[in-house]
Amino acid sequence: MKRVTALNAVLADWDEGKTPDGKTKYFSVAFFTKSGEFVYIKRGKRSGLRFNMKDHDMKAVIPVDKKGEDLGHVYPVWIHSILFYRGNVLFNLLGDELNV
Repeated sequence: MKRVTALNAVLADWDEGKTPDGKTKYFSVAFFTKSGEFVYIKRGKRSGLRFNMKDHDMKAVIPVDKKGEDLGHVYPVWIHSILFYRGNVLFNLLGDELNV
């Protein structure tokens, strides 16, 4: 069974962006888009959006290849739609563990 993680721990890790030795931090993430599409990014890094993300509970991720080169486009992520982060299951909006 996968480990269950709280959203605040995920957001703190996401916001760091770099490892202690200064390298870019990569992660896997699964979430639903606003239109209901399920998106799984096996390897991505944090990115920015053109609006105030904190006020809208948003983060951004861009997929990358093994060399760290950007692939595709930036995905806006509503933080409450994140299902998995680094292989860990997140609590849903009600605080219950997701049945996956």
